[in-house]
Parts: sequence; C-alpha cells; structure tokens
Amino acid sequence: MSQNIKIKGKNPYDVLAFTLTQKCSAQCEICCFESSPTCTMSLDINRVREYINSASKLDYIKTIAFTGGEPFLIYNDLRELIKLASLSGKRVTTITNGYWASNYDLVITKIKELKERGLNHLSISYDSYHSEYIDVNNIRNILKATMQLGLPTSLAIVKLKDEKVSEIIDSLDDCLYATNLEIVPCLPVGAAKKNFKPHQFEKIYESNSQKLRCTYNGMLVVLYDGRILQCCSQAVVDTGLCIGDFNELSLEEALFKVKNNKLLYALRNSEMRCFYEYIKNFEDIELPDRVVNPCELCAHLFSPKLISRYKQLFDNHEIS
Repeated sequence: MSQNIKIKGKNPYDVLAFTLTQKCSAQCEICCFESSPTCTMSLDINRVREYINSASKLDYIKTIAFTGGEPFLIYNDLRELIKLASLSGKRVTTITNGYWASNYDLVITKIKELKERGLNHLSISYDSYHSEYIDVNNIRNILKATMQLGLPTSLAIVKLKDEKVSEIIDSLDDCLYATNLEIVPCLPVGAAKKNFKPHQFEKIYESNSQKLRCTYNGMLVVLYDGRILQCCSQAVVDTGLCIGDFNELSLEEALFKVKNNKLLYALRNSEMRCFYEYIKNFEDIELPDRVVNPCELCAHLFSPKLISRYKQLFDNHEIS
C-alpha cells in the first residue's frame, strides 16, 4: 500500500522523532511521561531502522531526533541509530539527563564518538527535579565536553510558578556560555498533574487569546508505546490526536494521514480560539479560563472524550 502513496503539495512535517524508551534513570515529579527506572515500554529498534531507511528517501524530512525517557540507557542502540540517521543524510539530535556523565574522560569519549557518528545537537534536561537524581557536576562535564568538541547543545530548565532558577544557573556558571538556555513553564500533564495543584502552574494565557496557535514545529513523533503523534508537545500524550500505530503504518502512510487529516489541517492553520469557542457551546464541557501555553489548551480541547465532538464541524471540510 505504501508504495502507491503520494503526498501532494508541501508536507508540513520535516522532523521525525522517536521516543525510544519510557525508561529513565530518574523519576522526576514533573515528568510528562511518568518515566522511571521500572518502566519497560520501548520501541522495536528494527522497526525504527525501517522508518529511518524510509526517511532517507524523503527529502522533506530534514531531521531525525531520538528522545526518551533516557535514550542513553540504550547507548549501543542509540549510537547505531545516530549513525544510520546521519548516513541517510539527516540532521541528528538526541537528549539526556546526564546520569552517565560523572567522569569527564568518559564524557569526552562518548560525546566524541556520537559526534563522529553524526550527532549534530545534544539537548540536556536539568532543573530542581532532575537535581534530586543527577549531580550538577555531571551537567557541567557535558557542557564542558561539548564546548571543547564543538557540539551544539541546549539546556532546558522546567519550572513551576514562582519557582526560582537562579541557583541552578549559578551552579552551572561559566559552562553555560556555549549552550542555548531554555526556561520552560511546567505543563500540568503526566506526573506533574498528579503531584502539583492547579495554582502551582504558571497560567500565562487566557484560553480564548488570539495569541494561542498550534506550535507543532513540524515534528512527527513515534511514542515509546508505538502511537504516532502529530507533535512533540508533552501534552499531546493526553489527547486523542493519535495518527495510528507505528507497528502497523509505514512512514509514508503516517505522513499521508497526518497531512490529510481534516482536524489537524485546521489546527495547524487556525487560531485555537476557534476550537475553544466551538467546544464552549457544549453545556456539558468545562474548559479552563487560563492555560500555561497552547499545548495545555490542546490537551483540554482534544481529549479522547472530545474528539468525536468535532465530527460535525469537519464533515464538509475539504483539504486544499
């Protein structure tokens, strides 16, 4: 079937991401996937290889990303997949919490190996929640090594409302000069939703704000449980916006479905306020007045129980 599929027009997705495993060395209170050392769900690596080989034939797929959980827990598979993705002509990225980086010489060895295999960018997760499991010197080692070896990095610090991050930034000090620092408001999803109360999240936007638009970033994501999702947001896991099963759909079929899905097409090209006002018309539905960002609003608007409510709205909608 996939051999006959042709994706007409510009495809809106240029990044293919694999959440290789749900397992993590840490069990952070804010984790969107509720990852922990006891999690067992992981993707079939042979199937991942098949998707990468298919992506090599698609010029519009520019980047392949490997995430988790903690992908460095399956380091041998990770380094092989990085090489395969690089040989397919794609930019390659991955992420880590740095649990493995206590020895600087080992960090240099691993970063050098991954860079030689084609890694183009390393993202690092570290904040007050990760610090319960990861020594800050591990993060310093990674930042120093990547700076020495010329590998671009970004460091994401997730925070709750009124939480100060200055102490974390100070602890990293001169190691931050060459990294892209991102301070991210925590979303009420996964473990964070269970562990913290609504008022502890930074509700920045009014739910009907014109500023709220989908920020899917052109990323098609294969989750650790095989679900294919239309973006990389932590909140999408709680929605009914699943494209299909990674073990059943070819990459070409998945891309065809995500491009031609009426609801996703409208979501990519409309203000989220349109969906908010539509759902507000149903008297049995309660929506929050304020949200952290568009991704949180998406989780409310497109929860599994609400997806069917949009059927009538899109029955006569055609994709151009």
